[in-house]
Amino acid sequence: MTVANPPVARLQLGQLLRELRESAGKKREDAAEVLECQAPKISKIETGRSTISAGDARLLIDLYGANGNTAQTVLELAREARKRTQVRVPDWARRFVAMESIADEIRGYEPELVPGLLQTAEYTRAHAMATDPGQVDRLMAVREERQTRMSGGNVPLLHVVLNEAVLLRPVGGPEVMGGQLRHLRELVESPEITLQALPFHTGAHAGMGSSFVMLHLRESGSTVVYVEDLYTAGYLDGGSHVERYGAAFDRLRESALDEAETTALLERQIKEYA
Repeated sequence: MTVANPPVARLQLGQLLRELRESAGKKREDAAEVLECQAPKISKIETGRSTISAGDARLLIDLYGANGNTAQTVLELAREARKRTQVRVPDWARRFVAMESIADEIRGYEPELVPGLLQTAEYTRAHAMATDPGQVDRLMAVREERQTRMSGGNVPLLHVVLNEAVLLRPVGGPEVMGGQLRHLRELVESPEITLQALPFHTGAHAGMGSSFVMLHLRESGSTVVYVEDLYTAGYLDGGSHVERYGAAFDRLRESALDEAETTALLERQIKEYA
C-alpha cells in the first residue's frame, strides 16, 4: 500500500485496521478497551473520520497480531495521517477529496455544475468567484490537487449524468464556457469516462431536487454516497441508501441521452461559442 497525503492516509489506515481487527476475530469493543476509549471512537478511526498516534497504533498492532511489512505500513500510515495537508479543504469536504482520490469507480448526477474532476481552470475560477470570492486561490489549489488523478496511470472509471442546463449555462461567459465544452468533448474520448446529458424534454426524472456522487473504494470493497449543499455535506454508506441511490442513477442513465447523442449536443453547443 502506498502512503499518500494525510487525508488519504487516514482512510487507508482505517481500512487496514478494520481488516486486521476482523481477521484477528476481535470486536470494536476489544480495540476500545486496549486504547481506553469508547467503541464509537474505533468506528471513527476505521472509517477515516479520526486518526490515532503511533503509540496507539502499536497497541492495535499487538492486539491484532500484525507483524512485518503490515505492522510497518500501519505505523507509516498513522504518522502520515497526522500531518498537516498542504491544501486547505473545509472539514466537511476533506473526507470526500480523500475518498475521491482512491476510488476506482465514481458515479454521479449533477444538475448545475460541471463536476470538479472535469472542470477547466477558468471554469473553476468563474464558479469560485460567484460562490466564494474570498477563497478563489484555495479552491483553485483544491481543483489542481483533485485533477492530478485524471492524468496519472490510475484513472478511475467515471460515469456522469449532467442536466442539460449544465451545458447551456454560460459560466464565466462565452469564452470560458466554450473552453469548458471543448474540454468535455476531448474527455469523452477517454475509455474511462462516460458522459450523458439529461435533456429538458425528459420531464420529471429520478434525480430531481438533488445531486450526488457514489464512490466505490476498491481496497475496502465499499461504496459511499456523497451529498452536498452550499456549506455542508453528508455521507451515506448503509446498504439500503447505496442501493436506492444506485437504482436512481441507473434510471437517470436510462432517461439521459446516450454517449453519441451527448457528444452531438456538446458539438452543437461548442458552435454556439465559436
